[in-house]
Amino acid sequence: MEMTATNMRNIISGRMQAGRARRRLRREIAAYRTPAERLELDLILGRHTEEEIAEIDAILRNT
Repeated sequence: MEMTATNMRNIISGRMQAGRARRRLRREIAAYRTPAERLELDLILGRHTEEEIAEIDAILRNT
């Protein structure tokens, strides 16, 4: 596949959007500060598979 300027712009744009989404998710997770809020988050995450929460789990392990 030949890399065109349009393809490159689309790739860069997609990566930038993904980065913004990850930063937004980190901020949202950081808002769960109290023990009660953390328990609520744990209960929410408990309803999903490991694959579905992998990104959130990685963020929580690094905070």
